[in-house]
Amino acid sequence: MTVGKVSERTIRRLSHYARCLRHTRTEGKKIVTSEYLAKRCGISSAGVRKDLAVFGEFGKQGSGYDVQSLLANIERILGTGKPSHVIVIGAGNIGHALLESGLEGTGGYNYSAIFDTDPEKQGKICAGTVIQPMTELREAIKELGDVIAVIAVSDGEGQECVNQLVEAGCNAILSFVLEPLDIPEGVELRYIEISTELDILSHSLMLPGR
Repeated sequence: MTVGKVSERTIRRLSHYARCLRHTRTEGKKIVTSEYLAKRCGISSAGVRKDLAVFGEFGKQGSGYDVQSLLANIERILGTGKPSHVIVIGAGNIGHALLESGLEGTGGYNYSAIFDTDPEKQGKICAGTVIQPMTELREAIKELGDVIAVIAVSDGEGQECVNQLVEAGCNAILSFVLEPLDIPEGVELRYIEISTELDILSHSLMLPGR
């Protein structure tokens, strides 16, 4: 199943397939077809087959896909068979909402820690997790191993937060802060850009035939 780099769009769709398969598994369904996945993920059945064919043969023509086997293969491709720990930086409204909503249904991800610079928040409990000071960040990452950090700090605090994460050994960051952030080579940074998603949906409403 060794393949070269694939497009981000393909990886996004694989994530959607995995989420659908987890839900399908809870319903007790054992076999699914490409048409089944296509209908639930908003893509053509040919597109589903094409995405999966990049990584090998996971089913037989006309027989469909074994749910558990296909999910296991997709999780292996995504690297989520043993998910990284997720930590949150910032115990404000967004940070609290993230921990309280949890990550159920994401394939095993969980929030392992939350940090904040405010002494008044440190030591308090957020969704069963103790809010730690940033001075404990390095030791926490060392103990957890590979982590994905979610930045949920105030505007203007993002770059300092990134600097501390990088110095502590974090190489994967997801930011709710939309200010431009500088990262060194080897560190992956993604932004949660709701406005962009809204622009895409707004554009789709203008397409002919709607």
